[in-house]
Amino acid sequence: MSCYKPLWITRSGSPGRSLLLGLSLLLGLSLAGAVGTAQAQVTSRRRPEAVRFSGRLQVLSGAALALPDDAQGEQHLAAYVPLDIELALRISGLFSMGLGAVLYDAPFSVSTCPDSQRPIEASRAHGLAALGAVRLDFRNSRDGSWWSPFVALRGGIVGQNGVLDGPACSERFVLAPYLGPRVGTDLWLGKAAATFALGYDRLPRASAVSLQVGLTVWLF
Repeated sequence: MSCYKPLWITRSGSPGRSLLLGLSLLLGLSLAGAVGTAQAQVTSRRRPEAVRFSGRLQVLSGAALALPDDAQGEQHLAAYVPLDIELALRISGLFSMGLGAVLYDAPFSVSTCPDSQRPIEASRAHGLAALGAVRLDFRNSRDGSWWSPFVALRGGIVGQNGVLDGPACSERFVLAPYLGPRVGTDLWLGKAAATFALGYDRLPRASAVSLQVGLTVWLF
């Protein structure tokens, strides 16, 4: 009979002691992981939010496609040229509020007068809107992507020339409620962004669908 003991008995000792040692090690690692996670959460809560902007200036222009009616009720494809300026402050989280104005230049002329009564120079449907805006920026964070989509609800009052108010040829300047929602995206490059927007403009003469491009500047 051999006098040598099996190698696994000599090195490992009691199986119960080895199992207890393994459980203790596993418990210690679990506790260390839980403590580390809790500390990271506390640190992230204390760290101030790295928002991309608290104040911004936005300037847009482009084309606003419309279908104004003539004296016979026929529609003609035309386009305003809007100049859109908005100044906004972040109010909470991803939400911001702003004030702005939109100037609508009307290079087209669609008269509401019959040919026999048409004046030598038809009225141009130039307009000016004053607005307030509430906007949601989905990625207003310097820790996030440089691509930041947004949705904006804008409303106010608009004055526009060349609006038919009464019988034929009674075109005049009128005031009316204004609605101009926007969806778009900012492509941030440091403290400025290229901005692209699609919107609807409710105007007295002829409402329009706006396609705009411009610049947004981070103020603070």
